[in-house]
Order: sequence, then C-alpha cells, then structure tokens
Amino acid sequence: MKRYEFKVPGGKLVCAKVETLDNRIVFLQVTGDFFLLPETDLEDLEKLLHGVEADPEAIKNKVVCFFGERKTVIAGASPVDFAYVINKSIAS
Repeated sequence: MKRYEFKVPGGKLVCAKVETLDNRIVFLQVTGDFFLLPETDLEDLEKLLHGVEADPEAIKNKVVCFFGERKTVIAGASPVDFAYVINKSIAS
C-alpha cells in the first residue's frame, strides 16, 4: 500500500492510499480535510478509478472530467490536486 499527503497551498490537506497490481489500481482511498459536495462523489471517484491503468495522464483526465461532469463543489482543493495526490501515491 502506497500513501501520499499533499497540503494544497492556501488550501486543505489531500491524502491518498493506493494499491496497484499489474499496473492497475486495485485499491484507492482519498481522505483529507477538504470539503466536497455531494460527499458521495468521492466514493464514486474511487470506484471509477478501480481497475484503471496507473498512467498519470489518464488518471488526471479521468479525475478532472469526473468532477467537471458531476459539477462537484470542492472547497480547499481542485480536481487537479486530487489527481496529483493519486499519481504521487502510485509513484511513491
């Protein structure tokens, strides 16, 4: 299990725990002190990324598109911050 924590400049803490197998995400948990509405979008994002190839650009695109399509309200972080933390966790 790999972990990474990131304090968004002027914002909140975003943390990710990731496990990969055969270069695919098999476990993902994102936590932190950010605010996200609706809260269920975080769990849906984790489910969406399960089985996805651990490719930084693909993950970034999926995360940004997901939050954009859902019109998720995120206070203290951005979709790019979430993708960054997930990707850094995979690379750690």
